[in-house]
Amino acid sequence: MIDGLFLDAGRRAAEQARGVWPGRVISDDFDRWVAQRPQATAILACRDQDGSCERLSWQQLAERVAAIAAGLRARGIGRGDVVSFQLPNGWEFVALHLACVRLGAVTNPLMPIFRQREVSFMLRHAGAKVLVVPARFRGFDHAAMAHALQPALPALREVLVVGGSTPASFEALVAAHSGDPSRHDGSALAPDDVMQLLYTSGTTGEPKGVMHTSNTLLGTTLQFIERMQLGASDIVLAPSPLAHQAGFAYGMLVALLLGSPLVTMDVWNPARALDLIETHGATYTFAATPFLADLANLPGVEQRRTAAFRLFVTSGAPIPPAVVAAAHARLRVGVVSGWGMTETGIATTTMPSGHKVLDSDGVALAGEEVRIVDAQGHEVPRGQPARRAAFSWCRSLRRLFEAPRSVRRRRRRLVRHRRHRAHGRRRLYPRLRPRQGHHHPRRREHPGGRDRGRAVPPARGPRSGHRGDCRRASR
Repeated sequence: MIDGLFLDAGRRAAEQARGVWPGRVISDDFDRWVAQRPQATAILACRDQDGSCERLSWQQLAERVAAIAAGLRARGIGRGDVVSFQLPNGWEFVALHLACVRLGAVTNPLMPIFRQREVSFMLRHAGAKVLVVPARFRGFDHAAMAHALQPALPALREVLVVGGSTPASFEALVAAHSGDPSRHDGSALAPDDVMQLLYTSGTTGEPKGVMHTSNTLLGTTLQFIERMQLGASDIVLAPSPLAHQAGFAYGMLVALLLGSPLVTMDVWNPARALDLIETHGATYTFAATPFLADLANLPGVEQRRTAAFRLFVTSGAPIPPAVVAAAHARLRVGVVSGWGMTETGIATTTMPSGHKVLDSDGVALAGEEVRIVDAQGHEVPRGQPARRAAFSWCRSLRRLFEAPRSVRRRRRRLVRHRRHRAHGRRRLYPRLRPRQGHHHPRRREHPGGRDRGRAVPPARGPRSGHRGDCRRASR
């Protein structure tokens, strides 16, 4: 359970006054779509192994969410308890998250590529009470790994296996509680409760657990939706892992906020992705640059019916001009570049018009702050050379949890404010690049599917890494 934490009252008041935090949870939007369009498509869960796509309407998804919530409640899961799941993209992931929101539990997604060392550390650190895994995925026996880890994790009460054949399978839980009379709408989760616990990749040491509330994550996602001019008529293709912020916020949450169909892919396959775009009329996706390159360079792509596919938002690696040119000429899709972290979500983007996509990571979303500073941490006037860029996510991300000192020591990796440094010349649209040949073990993490691969030396100066800076910035 995530306890002993509270949100700084000054920050809450400032965010509410600015109107960035929405003051609601995702089940509020979900319940609206269930009531307004119960038979419309909510999700198309596509599997690479057999080429199938399972369609669920909003009503069908709501029934499965209710069954999962009832099953978890029967196992003692309630508000503040951590539910971990290491699942590929599919309806199970979406329904589990919504069930956790119903119960007030904390969603803790784990990337399917993690193995014993990472999973053991994260489950122990989070104090997870339930773990949901696939029986096998891409040749790996996740069920065997989970059961082998369980004896060493005293907080872990139960392992549920998707595709299992025992009474402890995920399917058995859903079946046992389908039509449960205790089904309810709404949520036990408050907008300022911890909603998501997502671990970073650990490139700077052990993974850090990033805590998001509904206000922090929905707030920045809604600003992204507005910037990208997305609406209810869009169809969201989700090839990025839902267990990563790229898929979680900019795939799943975007679709749930808009009431749009979500087309998920459990394995990236560019030819299959093109088929799904053509068949289902996908209009938007968010994925790393290699995904865009794979699609744009697919043989025969220019002959396919992809007129509806209008927007590809990419992050996680620099975008080669040749890839953008191929995307425009062959795929006929607009390309947007962005920068962000697990902690911030997407903080900056270029515009849907494509302006400066080759030169920049864009301008800050509403609720985000970007400052270009010198080596002493002082802001540099426009047009002057600068040695580093500081991104402040204080306004859009829950980073000001406080607790007694003993609790803070135990959870020091859950609450960490980091500033980053990069080299280059300051410009209105900042692009962060290291000096030629410069290397450092600290690397900036991205929500676009992989590390950008740019060296980021640790920030120095009297204000770096100081929580007080966040408070000053948010006033």
